[in-house]
Amino acid sequence: MAAGTTRRRNATERASEIRDAAQQIALNRGLAAISLRNLAAHCGVTAPLITHYEPSMETLVATTFSDIAEKEIAEVERFALAPNKPLDQIRALIEAIADPARDNVGEVWTDAWSLGRRNEPLAEAARQSMDAWHALAIGIIRAGQDAGQFAPVSPERAALVLFALVDATSAYQLVNFRSRETRESLVRETLEDMLDVSLGTKPAK
Repeated sequence: MAAGTTRRRNATERASEIRDAAQQIALNRGLAAISLRNLAAHCGVTAPLITHYEPSMETLVATTFSDIAEKEIAEVERFALAPNKPLDQIRALIEAIADPARDNVGEVWTDAWSLGRRNEPLAEAARQSMDAWHALAIGIIRAGQDAGQFAPVSPERAALVLFALVDATSAYQLVNFRSRETRESLVRETLEDMLDVSLGTKPAK
């Protein structure tokens, strides 16, 4: 290849570039910003080329959300399950969820709930991701109950309440309703009441 020339990307590389661009746009500007024009500008190509690889923006938005959500869940699961005791695991879960570094992912979630009203593939992707979050919390809560650390509440209901609050406070954050400390306290203290535990202390490193 002559010096100064740019190697032409093959089909696999181009498709991957477009998917990566969609994720960057979603995290920086929201799912609604994923469009032919924005993708073309981001990748430095024409809109028809984007259409060749991604003929449905609706499907691409859903896939982009799934990719972002799956990555986040995997990261949080590794962090939450690193401690041995369920009490420390639930503390780690809450700590990870509240991490400001995840705020942009929380914004992607709020986009998904809104846009999912008219994008069924996106709505289905959101439901599947919510099920994955619930499964993680349910597993920790059941282990804590087996160890005699948590109150004998319904793990399914506790997980549902937990993420209902997490999701609500993510929406509050978008319009700066109440302080971050107040929002985080609402989630933590409600879970403490349900499980009859104290979550104020972070797990040992």
